[in-house]
Amino acid sequence: MIRREFLKKLLPAALGTLFFESRGIFARVLPNWWNSQASELMVYREGSSYGTPIPTWLRQNNLYVGAEQFARALDFHTYLNEAKRKLVIYLPENKIIVTADNPFVIIDNRSLQMPVACMWEQKNIYIPLVHLVGLVNRYSSLSLNYDETRRELRTGSAVEKTASGETQAGLMEIDQKKNGIVIRIGVNRKLEPSEMKLNTRYNWLHVDLHGANGNIAALNRTPVQGKIRELKALQLDRTLSLSFRLSQLPTSSKIYQDQYTREVVIILRYEAELAEADLPELDTPAEQPLQEAPPDAAIQKQLEKERKRWLIDTVVIDAGHGGKDPGAIGVGKLKEKDVVLAVALKLGALIEKKLPGIKVVYTRTDDRFIELRQRTQIANESNAKVFISIHANANASANASGFETYILGPEKGAQASNVAARENSVIQFESAGSQQHYEGINAILAGMAQSAFMRQSEHLASGVQTEMGKRLRSLNLKNRGVKQAGFWVMVGASMPSILVEIGFITNKYESRIMKTASHQQKIAEGIFYGLEQYKRDHENAI
Repeated sequence: MIRREFLKKLLPAALGTLFFESRGIFARVLPNWWNSQASELMVYREGSSYGTPIPTWLRQNNLYVGAEQFARALDFHTYLNEAKRKLVIYLPENKIIVTADNPFVIIDNRSLQMPVACMWEQKNIYIPLVHLVGLVNRYSSLSLNYDETRRELRTGSAVEKTASGETQAGLMEIDQKKNGIVIRIGVNRKLEPSEMKLNTRYNWLHVDLHGANGNIAALNRTPVQGKIRELKALQLDRTLSLSFRLSQLPTSSKIYQDQYTREVVIILRYEAELAEADLPELDTPAEQPLQEAPPDAAIQKQLEKERKRWLIDTVVIDAGHGGKDPGAIGVGKLKEKDVVLAVALKLGALIEKKLPGIKVVYTRTDDRFIELRQRTQIANESNAKVFISIHANANASANASGFETYILGPEKGAQASNVAARENSVIQFESAGSQQHYEGINAILAGMAQSAFMRQSEHLASGVQTEMGKRLRSLNLKNRGVKQAGFWVMVGASMPSILVEIGFITNKYESRIMKTASHQQKIAEGIFYGLEQYKRDHENAI
């Protein structure tokens, strides 16, 4: 009876997914405007003579490209929030957020309007190429050169270089607001707070950036207006010195470095509003910042409540096996259940220390047996936003080695199938009544229940695998990549979920280092920093 109810819930989603796939593969049914496919765009990364072709589409004489394909061709990291239909593109020194069915683009913290909106089709965002290129060139440190005749896009950098090849700050943006001024200065490296000095004398604002080089000619060409009457930029040995003559001193001032763009940001606040004549004149509607009426307290409270609902505030850490289920038995009779519990506890400690806003929930904190379906039940009841299951691999061959991360889905290859079969064999320790819950449930259909979280799970898994690779590279451990298989422990989880195989307990070398606290800490750090990156990407796209 329970099994039938489970399948009844799965089948609509499964059939819908199958229909969607068949539509994409066989029918190729697209909106009318997609039928007007234009010639491909060749994208060239800076310094490369080899281009990457990406398809383009025409709608009302506007050329569109897939935002993720565009970013991938330029080797930029992205994150898509399907629910919000927002995509974050991480440029080398800037962050861009585009939203489907919306003409506004956010570059860093600036809202900019395009004449036409981005589009949404088949879970992808499509961007109007020419308009986005214009905004990127004006408001980021990246230079994009688009040749419409040859259909080529090439990248460059707006940050110039010295004769020795050292990067220089060459961009400064002065943004006049109604109650103050925001100055953004592109610099060549991360600065410590002690290296950024800000002070006012008479009607001059003085800024000293120790350890920064500047393109003095470019900086001195920055247009000034409003409260800023004059600008002087000087290079003093290894210190970039900027002086601004003001018509009126601010009531308060602040300086800091943007953690994403590395721009030095200076905020000058004035109690009185600036006169209308002091406000900047914007050239075109496409460059006007988004103007919204301030929401009243009730609306603001509701918006904040809605945003908090999407924040990653709870993570469930699942140490595999436990109690009467030892998991795999490795060299020297090392038990999987003991190793993965140690890693799980270290991972939880890292999260609690470095991300104190996240609640950590463990499926077990000691040597006890937990049924597979109870583990995801714990995650669902905790309203978890991420589920991480930690395991150790095993193989009949003592030479098998390396670490890998899995997401839930149909097995691809015999090796993935074998790993899933071994991890799923834990049901033999469950009661006969409990085992009936797993009978007859097709693993592929079960995987489709996770389809809503597939892209997020892939993103999380990729980040974890990458960060583990960085920390385990010196130990000559094989990075086996991200894979998918039908693990029962992830079936039913209503959040992005991954299963990490931290190494082969049956490999003599890996078994020896796996039981050491230092190696367990490295693994925990790899998982943590992958999670931290995923959290940052996800919340940037809210």
